[in-house]
Amino acid sequence: MNVVIVGGGLVGSTLAGKLARDGYDVTLVEQDAVKVSDLADHLDVQVINGNGAGAPVLRRAGIERADLLVATSNSGEFNMVVGLLGTSLFKVPRVVIRLRDPELAEGFGLISKDHPTDYVQVDPDRAAVERIVSLLEVPGAVDMVPFLDGRVLLAGFRMSAASDFVGLTLSHIRLMFPAAAALVAAIQRGDDWIIPHGDEEIRAGDLVYFAVLRGELDNVLSLIDAEAERRHRVMIAGASRIGLELARRLEELSVQVVLVEESKDLARKAEEALSRTLVVCGPVTERELLEEEDIGRVSTFVAVTPDHEVNLVAGLLAKRLGAHRVFAMVDNPALANLIGEIGIDAVISPRSLAVGLMLQHIRRGRILSAAALLEDKVEVVEAEALAGSRLTSGPLAEIGLPRGVLVAALARGESLLMPQGGDSVQAGDEVLIITTSERAKSLDDYLTAS
Repeated sequence: MNVVIVGGGLVGSTLAGKLARDGYDVTLVEQDAVKVSDLADHLDVQVINGNGAGAPVLRRAGIERADLLVATSNSGEFNMVVGLLGTSLFKVPRVVIRLRDPELAEGFGLISKDHPTDYVQVDPDRAAVERIVSLLEVPGAVDMVPFLDGRVLLAGFRMSAASDFVGLTLSHIRLMFPAAAALVAAIQRGDDWIIPHGDEEIRAGDLVYFAVLRGELDNVLSLIDAEAERRHRVMIAGASRIGLELARRLEELSVQVVLVEESKDLARKAEEALSRTLVVCGPVTERELLEEEDIGRVSTFVAVTPDHEVNLVAGLLAKRLGAHRVFAMVDNPALANLIGEIGIDAVISPRSLAVGLMLQHIRRGRILSAAALLEDKVEVVEAEALAGSRLTSGPLAEIGLPRGVLVAALARGESLLMPQGGDSVQAGDEVLIITTSERAKSLDDYLTAS
């Protein structure tokens, strides 16, 4: 597949690197000459310097032979122009664009509907709100993504020494806790990511992802030793689009919300837009302000200002002052790697969310949803099993799934199953697959019909 990506920021460069490693022929277009030089040094893709919203630059990037065009810049208007050129002028078979503004998204849809292109709009801000709301559902989770219509939760937990699972191998866990409908799907240990097998042992300090049937969540939480929080008060730092939308969602759920915003103008607009949220104007990193607003009674502090370093500082301060859980929006990979070491409970990365959403529309096969886990080292794919595909050719233990690929759950009608090696996938099943990023491309061989 020939792919043209316009925009060499965090989203575009991360996506380009991932697709190049998977064997795609990628051309990346970036307007900033300094950034172009750095991208060319660090990515195994062709990098073109120029304005990707112009037809001549797109032609130079090979748009006329592209199977896929992706516009990933921070400007929705710019991405919309790129997308319209792809759909109307160059007739690219598939176009994926990053659009945050709902009005722009509606306009792009209306303009593009008469063209034969398969186009998709990705909104990482909305995805960030959904991820935060999902995290709030699960005590102690540092990451949480629902799959299979919300019936299966993929939840990540940092293992404390008090957990019943610590010191046990996965095969022992299945024997000792057969009633806990959960599967260990992935483990982060230091800098290593592991898609585990039966002999893998869980250790204190591991970040472990469990695939859990929603109805069995409480049982699993008790074994993990995740402490439930009885307070239901959320403080949001930053009246960004994410902060406002999160406050609206929490109002609908009857959660008590305090929103702190330093800008008087943004605080005033937030007060006008929200009905039951207490809006406080002041610096989110000011100790006196947080104490005045009873930070010690807050169940979760969520920092979503545009300045990600401020989010970290505010989160650490809130934790020190008594907030039970702290989430911070951080897109800088160097900062994100420190999260587990400095006391932030969960990191929200719009970059990773955007990449996951885009991969959902790039991977071959009938992909229903996709997500990239922390640091983009592990991918999760929800797909429909196709008749004639290798995935449906026999029992899981016999179809040759490579090490690093795990079928974690499947839905067959109303039934849910966490399959073992002797189980077979049938055509029409919805399947949840966990894979290391290095093995992700191999999924194409299993998800497409021969």
